[in-house]
Amino acid sequence: MNLYDNDDGFKVFTLAQVNAILPQVIVRTERAVELLEIARKHHESGDAVDSEGARDDFDKRSGKILEDWSREIALLGAYPKGYFTVDFKSPIPETLFCWTLGEDRIRHTHKTHETFKDRIRIIDELTLGFEDSLN
Repeated sequence: MNLYDNDDGFKVFTLAQVNAILPQVIVRTERAVELLEIARKHHESGDAVDSEGARDDFDKRSGKILEDWSREIALLGAYPKGYFTVDFKSPIPETLFCWTLGEDRIRHTHKTHETFKDRIRIIDELTLGFEDSLN
C-alpha cells in the first residue's frame, strides 16, 4: 500500500472542509512551536547542565513534542510532514492540499509524488491550483 492509497485510513477533504478544520491544525502547531521554544530556552539556560546528558534530554523532549504533534495531526485525518507542514488528501486523484506554519488557510496543492517545493498556488478554488495544467 502506498502512503496515499484510497484505503490508507486518512480522510478525503474538500477545500471547504480543510479550511474548516485548519484552525485546529494551527492551534496544535503553534502549541508545539511554543513547547519547542520552552525546551530550547531551558536547554540554553543555567538550569540545564552543560553535558551530553543535557543534550540527550533536550533531544528527547523535542522528539516527544514532534511525535505528539504528528499524532494529533494524524488524528485529524491529515498527513504531518516535516517540521510543521501538513498535507490533506483531496478529492482530486493524486492531489494533496498543502499547509505550512504561518498560513491562515489552504492556498496550495501538489501531487502525491511531489514535495513542498513543488506546491502550486490555488488561484481559483474551482480548479485548485491546476489552472495552467495541460491535463
